[in-house]
Amino acid sequence: MRTSARAFVVALATALALSSANITSTPAVAADDPALAALTQVVPEIVEEAKTVPPTVIPEGDVQRPFAVATDPNRTLSVSVSETEIGIGMPDATGNANQPLPGLVTYTAKQPTVAFAHQRTGQIARALTIIKDASAPTEYRFPISAPEGSMLEVEDDDGTVLIYQDDFYIGEIDLPWAKDANGNAVPTSYRVEGMTLIQTVNHAGAAYPVVADPALKLQCEWWKAMCRVIFSKKLTKKIHNAWLYAGAAAAAEVLKAACDKAKGKIKLGCRAIIVAGVAQYIYKIREASNKNQCFALRIQLPGPVFWGEVRKKSCQSK
Repeated sequence: MRTSARAFVVALATALALSSANITSTPAVAADDPALAALTQVVPEIVEEAKTVPPTVIPEGDVQRPFAVATDPNRTLSVSVSETEIGIGMPDATGNANQPLPGLVTYTAKQPTVAFAHQRTGQIARALTIIKDASAPTEYRFPISAPEGSMLEVEDDDGTVLIYQDDFYIGEIDLPWAKDANGNAVPTSYRVEGMTLIQTVNHAGAAYPVVADPALKLQCEWWKAMCRVIFSKKLTKKIHNAWLYAGAAAAAEVLKAACDKAKGKIKLGCRAIIVAGVAQYIYKIREASNKNQCFALRIQLPGPVFWGEVRKKSCQSK
């Protein structure tokens, strides 16, 4: 699959790597893999998705790593776009892994009433938790790897976990969900401790097995028709203050310094403001600063078409 490099759009690569020691290469059917059997029962749509391998022909300039060859002891599944890489690990997984489907790897766990699976597609990295019975824990911890300067923050309205690097929002852990064998939703939520994502699954009284799914996504992917580049509150205020006290040129310099630290499509979107002129966005930047919120740039493809907005959520607290 290839995307065009015309206009300002540069093709970005999606690469997901699952680490595991001694991944088995022999395909298995559900009867041979209890974790796969549980997933087939509860989330058959994910199993169907895992039967096909993501595109191996990557848009110009980037390389996709194989799915099941890395040897990181933390078994980190990562999503890469250009130079930005974010990963989600499963430290409670143990033993040799099994790859029953091209897009799915399953693990036993230190706790015998739990199993894990990693799924990757061209768009996401999933850390699937399979809860076998009522004696299983209700809390599961996932270390998130991200570039230096990153932070996690739980969004108040829906529980999505936002991932920031320096001055920009670079990804998210999609809103938490869990489902039991009867297809019923199971109460679940996220909290964060530093760069660790913690999912609580209140599975008492559920029909087992129960499956929960932290899904790691990038915010500005090449396959999306809509991309949103979100500035931190800090950067929003810095641009506004520079404009207020020293004019448009100073505001552009503040923005340029932040853009230079960004990567991939976020960097391109950021630079688009400089090319277009900060002046046309300054009213939204001023509104966001005065409300202690974030300025965001939306990019619509094809086009590209740009417009600014004030983010009342998905906004870094610093």
